[in-house]
Amino acid sequence: MSKKVKVDNLASELMKALEEFSDFTDEAVDKGVSETAKDAVKKLQSAHPAGSGQYGSWDKSYNRGWTVKKTKRDKTATIHNATDYSLTHLLEKGHAKVNGGRTRAFPHIAPVAEECEDALVKNIKKYI
Repeated sequence: MSKKVKVDNLASELMKALEEFSDFTDEAVDKGVSETAKDAVKKLQSAHPAGSGQYGSWDKSYNRGWTVKKTKRDKTATIHNATDYSLTHLLEKGHAKVNGGRTRAFPHIAPVAEECEDALVKNIKKYI
């Protein structure tokens, strides 16, 4: 798309073009973040099925508790467990027992976070 512009109007036309590009990239980032966050929640919900024996018999509410909290102002998405938020760190890292020793860790958040870092870049590039 070529457009003839006088030298006097060059600065204003450049600003218009940059604002359009900024709006376009903001929308692409917003879509990319939304898609990645939804995928992360699905992966977290299936990363450790309750009662499968792989991670022990966790309550099903822990799996269903994963949600996305999105802020439109700064285009961020926070993934958290709304029902059993206090268990996430204890299960991910393990914890001390009452009579000494430690419980084993069930790393289920870190692998999903690593996958989503790469997926976020791919999703943003896809929309741009």
